[in-house]
Amino acid sequence: MTSFCIASPHKNELWYDHRLYVNLKNELENIGFQYRAASQNRIYFLGAPLLHFYPEVGPLEHSANNIAVIYSHPQKLASLEPFSAIYACSHHVKAYLQQKFTGSVDANILDNIKLLPPFSSLTPTHKTMPRYHCDLSFIGTPRIRPIVETVIPIVEKHNLTFHLFGPNWEDYTGHPNAKRYVIGRSVPYEHIPMLARGSKICLIDHHKKMSEIGAVSHKYVDFVRAGGFVISDNNKDAETAYKGIIFNSERDLEEKILHFLNNADSRLKHTLDQLQITQEQSTHISALNLSKSFDFSH
Repeated sequence: MTSFCIASPHKNELWYDHRLYVNLKNELENIGFQYRAASQNRIYFLGAPLLHFYPEVGPLEHSANNIAVIYSHPQKLASLEPFSAIYACSHHVKAYLQQKFTGSVDANILDNIKLLPPFSSLTPTHKTMPRYHCDLSFIGTPRIRPIVETVIPIVEKHNLTFHLFGPNWEDYTGHPNAKRYVIGRSVPYEHIPMLARGSKICLIDHHKKMSEIGAVSHKYVDFVRAGGFVISDNNKDAETAYKGIIFNSERDLEEKILHFLNNADSRLKHTLDQLQITQEQSTHISALNLSKSFDFSH
């Protein structure tokens, strides 16, 4: 049986990126591959600099079938040489990598970068829970979040309901009122469709460099695939590839929030449009596409 393993620095469930590892591992096993430590087919999730050692994988071996899945922070990559197959999460990231490594990497490697957009194992639901009923919601950890800083004055000006989920928000060093809106330390992954159903607007943010280069997060695609109406920070990929609603300033966000809160039909139409755009971005389809780069002799 052909086997594989996954090199990821996020094998702790406190990281949202942990879901990439869990979802892809489960789906590749469901379609008939065996997960085995130190397998020759090694999938590297690169949302950070390449490490010399990963749990369940071991040290980097140039003789292995090393497959790179570049899903965030492409600016941190120092080399593409160890990889037999490279997948970028967007056309923007592919172009960025080609420009960055032109002259330092074989042209054939750059020409053969494939696309593997962020994927999701979620689908919409008609169920929800009272804790997820709100005008606006956000899931995240409490590093300084510009989207939270921007939305709290809007929430308080218009007396909106805002549900904030994540650990350690009591220690947040940004807006002092943020802790007032904390509903829980986490949202189970399988509950995201219920949050998407109960929250009229789901807010998503990105690291500034990801937005500038053009890479949406897997969290963004999870909420879209879960049937959520999403407003994002000014992310080039969200705007162009996903036809998403983005904002550029507090006034812009305020106008869009008030408009869409008062237009349920517009929210529904946009949600359905984005579901259509992301119809091929299931974990199942992504696993099938990724497995085309496996070495089947192992």
